[in-house]
Amino acid sequence: MKAIKKSLAILVCLCLVFSCMAMPIFATEATGSITIQNPGNSAATVAGKTFNVYKVFNATTNGNNTSYSWYTDQSDDIPFYDFFYGANGVVEENATDGSVQGAVEYVAAITDSLALSQFAESLHKYIVDNSIATIIDPVVASETATSVNIPDLSYGYYLVYDNTDLSGDTSVVRSAVMLSNVNKDAVITLKANRPQILKQVKENNGSYGKGTSVTIGDVVTFKITTLIPSHTLYTTYHYSIEDTMHDGLILDADSIRVYKNDSDTALVEGQDYSVEIFESGDVDFKVDFTDYMDCYATNDTVTVVYEATVSNAIEAQKANENAAKLIYSNDPTNDESTGNVSDSANVYSYQFVFTKFAQDTNGVLTNIRLAGAEFQLYRVEEDNTRTKITFTTKEKTVVFDEEEHTFVEYVVATEGATETEDTLVVHSEGEETITLGHLNMGGHLGDVAIFGLAEGKYELVETKAPDGYILPDEPFVIEITDEIGALGSVGTLNVTGSHTGSGSIVNTNGIAESILTVWAEITNKPGAALPETGGIGTTIFTVLGIVLMAGAVAFFTSRKRSSLA
Repeated sequence: MKAIKKSLAILVCLCLVFSCMAMPIFATEATGSITIQNPGNSAATVAGKTFNVYKVFNATTNGNNTSYSWYTDQSDDIPFYDFFYGANGVVEENATDGSVQGAVEYVAAITDSLALSQFAESLHKYIVDNSIATIIDPVVASETATSVNIPDLSYGYYLVYDNTDLSGDTSVVRSAVMLSNVNKDAVITLKANRPQILKQVKENNGSYGKGTSVTIGDVVTFKITTLIPSHTLYTTYHYSIEDTMHDGLILDADSIRVYKNDSDTALVEGQDYSVEIFESGDVDFKVDFTDYMDCYATNDTVTVVYEATVSNAIEAQKANENAAKLIYSNDPTNDESTGNVSDSANVYSYQFVFTKFAQDTNGVLTNIRLAGAEFQLYRVEEDNTRTKITFTTKEKTVVFDEEEHTFVEYVVATEGATETEDTLVVHSEGEETITLGHLNMGGHLGDVAIFGLAEGKYELVETKAPDGYILPDEPFVIEITDEIGALGSVGTLNVTGSHTGSGSIVNTNGIAESILTVWAEITNKPGAALPETGGIGTTIFTVLGIVLMAGAVAFFTSRKRSSLA
């Protein structure tokens, strides 16, 4: 009996095992959610709004790592492939591989908020033009909601569009398109109908960015970009840009140009916009579109371009900020209510300090600083042409070893400046030695401090050597390099140097951000000692002469004695 029970128990276990093996095993797809919350800086709300959700990429995660693949719809089509790689695709023409990685890298490279908003708007336009379906039914927030949750979304990159019916309450304003990366539970803030602005400056490589370095006297080009918001619900829509430059920049009012979308043809002042120039106060000029809003449609890109000249009022050791403020209406029921948003770009000008050190007769570097040398500085252009730089001077005081040192700083002169000079004279008062590699702002014996230079290539030509030292027969080549980041701050500043003749550059040093100064040590070789008359050579000849004379006297004396005998 026990044996029968044992056999039945084993049989039941086996049945359970095989029944479990026969059951299908389903993999659970990772899901997350998007929560849209009210912004804290405006009265915009999610309450009563309707949101459409579209999926652009699939995502797979492994720990902190995420990879992407194309999202395919129910027909196994890739809805957004042509947006990236079609005839008018957004990815650059040379990226023709059509891979999802190329598309992902394109999106990841969009760093500023305005460009991302423009990308989102163009993506939604593509959705409308191609009738791309939402992945879920529209999500409607309650009339009292302060946030709305969109659950059960498989991991991926999503676009969320406010599709609220605006035909009813005219105080309701459609919020901007939102993008969200879902690899867990994402929280995004409602993008209210707040326009955005981007201010950039033309860099030395010709592209636009958030900062550049300049030489005093340069002409700098600025660009302000904004995206026209929906304004159909407004009786009067105030929309203007106020620009405030640093005091070291002089506006060229005639250079102000306004463009729409991708057109190379400038709009017409008085027909498409107005300009007001301010001679005093914080604001330098205002471009006003308020009376001309009928000329602009929602999502039109408006670009303002202008030029300014760098004066000697530009400041060292800091970012010279240039700000633009966009002022816009923010309440359809109140024509007087406005909001504003600002952005800025930075301009830098660098200091270059070089020091004269001596070599000994064997060509070994010493710690002796030399005075009395004179130089001329040239900027070397890309085509290798040279332009001599002229200077004005100003007195500066610095502190070394708890003592004040007063010295002359050479400031790059602007065109038309009076009392300029083109010769740099190495400080010639006093005597001192100092440890090599001591970076300072100038002021020691042997130092020359120059302010007002951009990154670039320069030649430093020595025209007079210190007394007792050789004049180098080739220029010292100096190259200042910088890297300015996406937020407009200097991340790297350095200087390199070379010399092919007598004398050399023995050390260069660059400092990032802190004092925006680069420094080089330059040497002089002493003149060679020449032999003198009356030296040991003459003495030898004199001694030999005496010996020969003595020998001759002895010879003649012995001959005389012999003949007498």
